[in-house]
Amino acid sequence: MIRYGFIRTKDEIKFLILTCMTYLPFPVSYDAIVDICTWCDDGFGYFELSEAFSELQHSNHVEKIENNGEELFAITKKGRETATAFQNRLPYTVREAAELSALRVIRKIRRDAQVSVTTEQNGETDFVVQMTMQDVFSIRMNVVSLQQAAFLEQNFKKHAEEMYQQLLSTLTHNYEQ
Repeated sequence: MIRYGFIRTKDEIKFLILTCMTYLPFPVSYDAIVDICTWCDDGFGYFELSEAFSELQHSNHVEKIENNGEELFAITKKGRETATAFQNRLPYTVREAAELSALRVIRKIRRDAQVSVTTEQNGETDFVVQMTMQDVFSIRMNVVSLQQAAFLEQNFKKHAEEMYQQLLSTLTHNYEQ
């Protein structure tokens, strides 16, 4: 398969991974790293990225951190020094794309951390769904089935901001006119 992009060799992929990780202020999941890196360049695929990432772990450029049963990854001091030393090996457009991609993923991670949903079962057909957007609003709704609860959870996680705007608009509407 023909790939179009600047990054082709395993070393270039490693430099890209390290460059992307220098923009991350906190450890992230492997999926987040894949998301950041694959958005930057089309010259490599998932398997090449995966192999390069594994080698960076073995060489102690990247460390794995366990956090509440979740595997997160962070760049080490050695990795940061390597990224700084070799960042000019990556084309400027790729470095710029890496920064933008990292910022995009950071925004998504922070946003997802602020949105939470829990479902509590009170009876066979009595469920309470608590939907919260931290420091903005929270709403509890009673529903009659687990399917309804799951549907609310999924929609709220994807569209919390839109729901907030709709709710605010509805609540501030002048119904007296």
